[in-house]
Amino acid sequence: MRYRCRSCGAPLEVRVGFRGRLVWTVEPERAAFGEQEPELRGDYQEPQLVCSADVMHTTGFKLEDGVVTADPKFDA
Repeated sequence: MRYRCRSCGAPLEVRVGFRGRLVWTVEPERAAFGEQEPELRGDYQEPQLVCSADVMHTTGFKLEDGVVTADPKFDA
């Protein structure tokens, strides 16, 4: 499956609006912190899947529990 906006073909983005900090924990055994997801500390909103060209587009996909899936309600 191709994960691009089904309205215009632009790349998709997952956006999280927040006021706070991104925190990665450095494990004592290894310093490769970039392999893990950061923790959001502060006030934040739920992640949203949007079109990178126009956030008002219906992308044809939805975000469920961190997984992008095709939206069966999308009419091209």
